[in-house]
Amino acid sequence: METSQTTSYEKIWNIELDLFEKFKSICAKYNLAYCASSGTLLGTVRHRGFIPWDDDMDLFLPWQDYVKFMEVAPRECQYPYFFQSFLTDPESEASASRLRRSDTTGFTKWEHENITGKDYDRGIFIDIFPLFNVPDSESEKNIQKESIMFFWKCMRGYNAVCQKQAWGGANKDYEQYIPYYKSVCKSMSITDIKRAYLNACAMIDTETKEVGATSSRIHLSTLMWPSEWYSSYVDLPFENTTIKCPVEYEKVLEKQYGNWRVPVKNGARHDFAAIDPETPWKDYDMASVKNR
Repeated sequence: METSQTTSYEKIWNIELDLFEKFKSICAKYNLAYCASSGTLLGTVRHRGFIPWDDDMDLFLPWQDYVKFMEVAPRECQYPYFFQSFLTDPESEASASRLRRSDTTGFTKWEHENITGKDYDRGIFIDIFPLFNVPDSESEKNIQKESIMFFWKCMRGYNAVCQKQAWGGANKDYEQYIPYYKSVCKSMSITDIKRAYLNACAMIDTETKEVGATSSRIHLSTLMWPSEWYSSYVDLPFENTTIKCPVEYEKVLEKQYGNWRVPVKNGARHDFAAIDPETPWKDYDMASVKNR
């Protein structure tokens, strides 16, 4: 990696580490459980910090703790921090919440193409995902899948309607879902739809054999793990701090990534439309970002 690239990553990482410390302070104040997930877990175990070519942080909160975090975080986050969820920004994704720094700029191409609201915070962020209990029976799993997919299609239909209104045309992949959105929009706001989507993911509130990220990838086998692997957490070094990880973190990584010990440089997870650690997003030249 070139020096200029390293410097850019380090600036982004420093912002994300600051956001992570803010996140940890809220969790500690309200006694909320959390742990590293996905690339952040992989980076922790293999690199003792960020994957050298990665640009994000991913964190899990068990569903009930995630609900509590969504409740308390908005009042705990004062400028430059901003907690973003579908409850604070109706256009936000339902599958994850984001803790952002409003004195920076960092938003994905998906956000640029699908978020039309002018007040939507576009600062550099860390992702916070809910971790759900997965139904034990196949019949309940099928019911859950159908419910999740229905509300997912409603959300994508909403995106298409907003795109048509803002740009005169919709993403063709999403336009097919407009009828789903129209079937519920008279009785449900987009916030209601996203709440229903998450409630479908959380349909089982008792202990189950597996836990998973069903709101991020619906019943993807690599993102479902035996519950005992997440029964407790251990603190591991991460850059200049520590981060909590599931007690069976090596088994989690093997199920998700296979041979995780061998680094494979496959690019950053996020496809950023713009990123600038030194410019507040409200001052950023949005006209310089490529149009759809």
